[in-house]
Amino acid sequence: MMCAIKIDPSNRTIEEIQLAVDPNRSLGELRSIIGAEELELIPLDKGFILLAGLHGEQKPSFGFCDLEEPLIHGTAVILGGSPRRLRTLHEDKASFDMIVDWRNEEKGA
Repeated sequence: MMCAIKIDPSNRTIEEIQLAVDPNRSLGELRSIIGAEELELIPLDKGFILLAGLHGEQKPSFGFCDLEEPLIHGTAVILGGSPRRLRTLHEDKASFDMIVDWRNEEKGA
């Protein structure tokens, strides 16, 4: 099992999740969680990798405080490692509670 963080801007939730399938072998579980067939891998600071669906511009979005990263549309999953080798995340939910910046004024808007 691999630990990860799921960020859902529609419900404004951040949760710790356990991936049952190694994403280095199959992205099927991540596609299901994120709700997209095509995934984008975005390297972040501190060896984090954010996985999000492509073409999600119409979905609720979020960003990160104090980071120059792009605005993320739709549900995303954060893992450790690099785009070449995904690894379990060793940061907990509290770390992401402090840096996620919800971009919509109303929940679910």
